[in-house]
Amino acid sequence: MKGMAVCDYGRPLERMELPAPDLRPGHALLEVLTCGVCFSDVKTSRGKMPYSPDLALPHVPGHEICARVLGTDPRGALEPGIAVVVHHVWPCRRCDRCCAGQENICREPEAWMGFTHPGGFQERLVAPIDRLTPVPPGIDAVHAAPMTCALGTAYRSVVTRGRVAAGTRVVVIGLGGVGLHALQVAHAVGALAIGLDVSDRAIGAAHELGLDARRGDAAGIEAELLAASGGEAADVVVDTVGRDATIRQAERLVRPGGRIVAVGYAVDTSFAVPAARFVLEEVELIGSRYVQRDELARAIRLVADGRVRMVVDRVTPLEQANDALAALEANEVVGRVVLDVAGVT
Repeated sequence: MKGMAVCDYGRPLERMELPAPDLRPGHALLEVLTCGVCFSDVKTSRGKMPYSPDLALPHVPGHEICARVLGTDPRGALEPGIAVVVHHVWPCRRCDRCCAGQENICREPEAWMGFTHPGGFQERLVAPIDRLTPVPPGIDAVHAAPMTCALGTAYRSVVTRGRVAAGTRVVVIGLGGVGLHALQVAHAVGALAIGLDVSDRAIGAAHELGLDARRGDAAGIEAELLAASGGEAADVVVDTVGRDATIRQAERLVRPGGRIVAVGYAVDTSFAVPAARFVLEEVELIGSRYVQRDELARAIRLVADGRVRMVVDRVTPLEQANDALAALEANEVVGRVVLDVAGVT
């Protein structure tokens, strides 16, 4: 069974022959059809994640997986041949966060697929049955794979953590794989949403989707946004970049009593909001991590109903995974790169 693995943080991924997985109780045997490539895969492959010093190599990345069910134990739990996407956090179901219904921040996950445990840059894998969500008819494998992270993370940050609803004034900073979908989700729920980026390609992609997007580094952009909203600052700012400069911009854009939702991050970055605003104006700074399974199902319904479009920049064979990582590092990607693992295109 072929796969692409991290063998050394200073070298490209290497093609490897991997042992075929064994089906075990409570799990499904899956043929990986496609796997989205996220910037987290870049950081995992380059040794820039919090767990990197302790990660055993070789390691197979990839956490945005669309797969075909080959079989289940118990037999018949899922119909063989159906397409599914895989929720990449496999919770312990015992810790206090799992017991509180917050499986996405489980303290001791059974696996964190593609991050600390083998992921989708390989032909087959085994996953717990309850981590699988069927793909609705009409969504192909290329566009299904990024729904688990690019879409799911966007949905949670906007709807659950941001509490965005019809009429909410929203600014999304960063129109990458998560940001383009976050802007669409905000628009789909009726928010007055504007996206910011420094890439003309990303802004153009947002315009093609019928969305309002502007250069975040343009002179006077913050005054321009205030004027566009009748002098009202944003109720919610979603920062998908997670740099000092973008958090500072989010703080300048948010109204008193508003919320900044941080999605992007780097291990060497700390977020800060001026104390006077934080206390006297009750500005909230909250994090948002991945997605719960019920949220993911609702997010996928937005795609199935045509209210959100998955943005895929390019599709490449599994063997060209290094090219996909390099394109992300060079900021050449709008939306997602998807690896065609099973030759579906």
